[in-house]
Amino acid sequence: MRLPTGWRLGILIAFGLGVIACSVAPPVGEVPPPPQEATAPPPVIAPHGNPAVLALLESAQSQQQAGNYEQAAAALERALRLEPRNAMLWHRLAQVRLSQGQWRNAIDFAAKSNSLAGGERKLQASNWLVIAQAKERQGDREGAQAARARVEATGGTLSDGGVE
Repeated sequence: MRLPTGWRLGILIAFGLGVIACSVAPPVGEVPPPPQEATAPPPVIAPHGNPAVLALLESAQSQQQAGNYEQAAAALERALRLEPRNAMLWHRLAQVRLSQGQWRNAIDFAAKSNSLAGGERKLQASNWLVIAQAKERQGDREGAQAARARVEATGGTLSDGGVE
């Protein structure tokens, strides 16, 4: 049975995020990124069936799973050149930058995703969680608390560090 593109992408993203949740010890001499709260997968916003964007998204996911964050970011940036108004791609890039410890970029990209998300409230809630995590890592506890309040204001609820 062949699933529609949106479903395949959703399953791929859910599987990838599940694999990412499993951590591996970093190579000797490499400093691991600081621990971060789990983020719930954003709702699937299909990249309009563009095969090139889908391929880049799959590549980014594979690279991120392998811990190659810079290559994952590069694939997402190429996808964004093709679909610059795709809120889900901006969210994924924000998550990669958060994993890299690039707090300011994570905040900026999550905010960009929110500006394009329209009525996608779960995606907006996931973006606010990325912003909260980045602000927390920057030492901005008040900003992190305000961002968490926005998670709930968008209709999301925080549980186990993720968004429901």
